[in-house]
Amino acid sequence: MYYFLNDNMQFSKSGIEHAEISRLRLFKRHQVPAQIVTRIFAMNLHDVLAQAQLTDDDLINLFDFFCGTQHVERQSFELADLQVPADAIKTRKDNQVQVVQRGKLLMIIYLRGQTDQISNVQYFDVNGKTLKMVWWDTRGFKCLEQLFDWDGKITQEAYFGVDGQIHIEKLHFLNRAGKERLTWRVLNYQGRAWLFNGLNELTRFFYDELNRKTGEANVFICDRTVECAWSLFNMQTPTKKVLHLHNNHVGEERPDQPVTLNNNYAHALMNYDRWDAVISATPEQTADVVAQFGGQVPAFTIPVGYVDDATLNVKRVPFEQREAGLIVQVARLAPEKQPDQTITAFAQVHAELPATRLEFWGYANGDTQQQLVQQVNRLHLNDVVSFNGYTNQVNQVYERAQIGVLPSRAEGFSLMLLEAQAHGLPMIANDVKYGPSDIIQDGVSGVLTTVDNVQQLADEMRRCLQDQATLAEYSRNAYENVRRYSAEAVFDQWQTFIDQMAEPQPVH
Repeated sequence: MYYFLNDNMQFSKSGIEHAEISRLRLFKRHQVPAQIVTRIFAMNLHDVLAQAQLTDDDLINLFDFFCGTQHVERQSFELADLQVPADAIKTRKDNQVQVVQRGKLLMIIYLRGQTDQISNVQYFDVNGKTLKMVWWDTRGFKCLEQLFDWDGKITQEAYFGVDGQIHIEKLHFLNRAGKERLTWRVLNYQGRAWLFNGLNELTRFFYDELNRKTGEANVFICDRTVECAWSLFNMQTPTKKVLHLHNNHVGEERPDQPVTLNNNYAHALMNYDRWDAVISATPEQTADVVAQFGGQVPAFTIPVGYVDDATLNVKRVPFEQREAGLIVQVARLAPEKQPDQTITAFAQVHAELPATRLEFWGYANGDTQQQLVQQVNRLHLNDVVSFNGYTNQVNQVYERAQIGVLPSRAEGFSLMLLEAQAHGLPMIANDVKYGPSDIIQDGVSGVLTTVDNVQQLADEMRRCLQDQATLAEYSRNAYENVRRYSAEAVFDQWQTFIDQMAEPQPVH
């Protein structure tokens, strides 16, 4: 079994989640057993899976595993199903129902959206302080109960199965220094209780139990190293451990400073010899990793994404049908993606070409969007720059636009670049390690620019828009260019890795 280790899976997915889902589909297509593995509790996890067109068997979550809730028949738990005292008065406003008894607030019932389905219930004591919160999984069973102290802090969390029993318990303690210490307990599992100091220890136990479940030496591919590597390194059962580098493994490169490791990969790479294999997305990154850390660990080059057959064969959008002057940036709104530089460059372009518009698509990290909105306001671009959030219809965005931009200061093998080219969208992207130069053919299917050269970015956007014939040729070439990344071509590279993992060899 191949396990793809992640922290969480949400409706708004980063490139890593999209890469895992694509990889899972590719493995299933070739009858290679695989599952995505997550460790964070989520009441809507199985709605997320359904939205991503995944089955309950495609992902195994830590809480589902120990609570026995991976496969649950959906039922509805609604407002009418919750028992309240007969003399209580219920008052509803939007998605909240206040329950008052003899003039005292007894509870607040929170509903999901404008439905009658219960999300959670907050209970109060006679002094109006929160006693506990009870939560329901979207599949209709009570899944979590939280108890609060006098100061309103959580002291205990109990996670339930459909059998009504507590299967995982999280205890909040203060140590002698007054700092919170979290202790986890697994209950009613294999006839006993298990105690763990922190989530990492519990995750380690989870990985070991997954490994024991199949009775063989499985392959664990670590896609989120900060969250998952410690637990993987400390497993007590033998397995093959694989580091997957989705992004640039080094920090920002500056002439006056030594090369540093990206914080996301520092711990994993400082323990390089503990891996059974390392996967990078481009030949250049593989060469750099081997040069820096040595060749004692097998190193593979496998793109993190591919273009499926349906996309390769889709009817192409004639360039003249794209929205004239539309520029898009499809990526998280995060500092490393440098959307502020896109706006600065666009301001120049729009001053000369007033019909141009700029759309951002992607969820925001922190207060990045707020800062960008302020920048747009200062430049008086409110009518022509929009922030549209995360979308599941991103292909429609690619097929509407004339140009896509990605002025990142660091990248991995960008799925956005691959997807955009697969839909005929010419890209202007910074030529950074690693990936853009592998996907974009400079001057053929798009343009590569220099990091932090905002003037060059503006000049190329303007040049492309003013030369529609060349831009249309870029679009046609982009459609052809991505055939190098067909599902079969990428799986051939995975097959080389799978064959080596199947060979008898020492495992950690």
